[in-house]
Amino acid sequence: MSILGSVSAALGYDGQTAQGVTIKIGKYTITGWERVSIRIGLEIMPWAAMLETSSWQPTASGGSTPALNEGDACSILIGKDQVLTGYVQSIAEDIGPEEHSLRIVATSKSVDAVECSALFSTYQMNDTTVLAISRQVCQQSGIQVRSVGGAGETNIQQFSVILTETAYEVIERATRLAGCLFYDQPDGSILLAPLGSKNVGSLTLGKNIERMAVLRSLAGRYSTVQAIIQNMAVLFTPPEDGNRQAQQMQAQTAPVQASAADSGVKRPRTLLIPIETGDAGYKIAQQRVQWEVARRYGRSQVVEVTSDSWRDSSGHLWQPNTLCTLSRPQTGFKKELLIAEIEFVQGESGTHANLVLMPPEAFKPQPLVLPMAQNEAVAAATRTS
Repeated sequence: MSILGSVSAALGYDGQTAQGVTIKIGKYTITGWERVSIRIGLEIMPWAAMLETSSWQPTASGGSTPALNEGDACSILIGKDQVLTGYVQSIAEDIGPEEHSLRIVATSKSVDAVECSALFSTYQMNDTTVLAISRQVCQQSGIQVRSVGGAGETNIQQFSVILTETAYEVIERATRLAGCLFYDQPDGSILLAPLGSKNVGSLTLGKNIERMAVLRSLAGRYSTVQAIIQNMAVLFTPPEDGNRQAQQMQAQTAPVQASAADSGVKRPRTLLIPIETGDAGYKIAQQRVQWEVARRYGRSQVVEVTSDSWRDSSGHLWQPNTLCTLSRPQTGFKKELLIAEIEFVQGESGTHANLVLMPPEAFKPQPLVLPMAQNEAVAAATRTS
């Protein structure tokens, strides 16, 4: 089953839903919001929502006046689809002679993982996995961590947590070692997942795209990315006569054989990256230079669109880490891009979804050398009985 399919099955998406936005707080189901903004995404944590009404009070189920307090557990739905589960972060009231407005800001459960220090029995974990580490640091906050597609199964012989780190910071470091992504889910859990591969439909200018902004940039891109050995002996060894710079560079890069080129950068622009300690055979360096070129290209090609629907062609809410075919028929442009961020907006101008899309390369995890403690001999020598 695909990543999106796994999540959809777990949360019961059926696509047969209305566009109304409701928030459930305790026994209350509150509707009647005039302005709504719900932001979710791959690199947004926690997910957040703003609900506002200018009437003197929102409408609650049963006709009662809801008792709202900051810190209340809540869930937000679009139609029948759950989109955010967490807590009421703040409540703002603006009272005047002719109006009484109310604004609620809610965040997903991961707000505690982002803001609070991680607490657990030991800050040194042995013979574990990235998924287990993530679950352990989120246990105190009551946040479930799940994985799909084998993400998070990377074995970690030794992993040390810095005393002041937040759970988010721990997970961010661990998932980099595992080469996977992590992000919020509508049910309040955190998902470890590989880069998305499922295409959920199309966005076409003049059809379901009302507005489209395209950014193409050379900022942060290089014609050549070259891995280089950090060797002080080489640096201070006087080269032979002739082109000294070329000789020095040859001495520091030839053994590695790790370089990558970006054909889109026409003038000479070179980026040198150091070889990491423990990179046997320079395999990670060879992956790293390719990753640098691909990621920098992906981040330089950003498309922002405003769609007239909150849902894809299958009737499901737009979701991050899914692919979408973007088309501009007037120019023949057609490309498959990854959905990075979605904002569901409802207000005076109607109902819209603002999406940020980039090439999938923009989100590929960075190749890393596993810590030296991954060495089985070192791990065995330091492992507690």
